[in-house]
Amino acid sequence: MDSLLAIVGGVCSLAALVCYIIILIAAFQDEVIQGVLSLCVPFYILYYAFARFESDNKGLIIGIWLGGAIVSNIIQFALLAN
Repeated sequence: MDSLLAIVGGVCSLAALVCYIIILIAAFQDEVIQGVLSLCVPFYILYYAFARFESDNKGLIIGIWLGGAIVSNIIQFALLAN
């Protein structure tokens, strides 16, 4: 059971990472300073994602990014508790 949870957590982490990179690429394409701020300043990417990020699938990308990260962290803490 633990290995199945580890696989699900890994898939969620990978999905969150891909969506994070999509947002980061969009920030660099918008303006270089936006990309640097998103990369270096904590929580700036949250501001960029909600306020400035423009995409047809904005809700889906942000949802997978944040949801995948949250689910992955919950699974990791659950595995550590065992």
